[in-house]
Amino acid sequence: MPSSPPDPTLADQSGITLSTRSGTELRLRPATLDDGPLIAGLFARLSPESLRFRFLDSRRQLTPADIAAMIEVDHRRSEHILAFDTGSGQLVASMMLVADERMESAEVAIAVAEEARGRGIGWSLLKHAADLARERGIRWLRSVESSANHDALEVEHALGFTARPYDQEPGLMVVEADLA
Repeated sequence: MPSSPPDPTLADQSGITLSTRSGTELRLRPATLDDGPLIAGLFARLSPESLRFRFLDSRRQLTPADIAAMIEVDHRRSEHILAFDTGSGQLVASMMLVADERMESAEVAIAVAEEARGRGIGWSLLKHAADLARERGIRWLRSVESSANHDALEVEHALGFTARPYDQEPGLMVVEADLA
């Protein structure tokens, strides 16, 4: 299944450079259909707790179907951005953004490799996700978090997101920001 070219917000296939608050330089680029092994390698470096927080279940590794869902994006309503440390060239994070059919709201999910935590990568990717969503005309950005994921909740709060209990699931929070 061929992928559509990225929309104008990511027109440069080679990616863009983003600096974190700690000074880490990241090269961001859209995921391609060839990135399955690279993405699998990133998620293999996540702790069981990080995997649980990212997927809200107890999986220990990604399946081929998980990887396929992550790379088969349309680069408009759904996007998967890979973040590489410019110093090492290593993939250190993943950010997915998936909008509803009307492009009014989107859900964001971010994963940062264990060895890259504490460098402002998650914060920078969440801010980038909000900017990307805003450029696409999306009004609401949401994330579903475990109430035990204090680090993510703290980052989201710092960026202006508000949290409320997720009605259907005890222990989960809906965290959202009005991008207008």
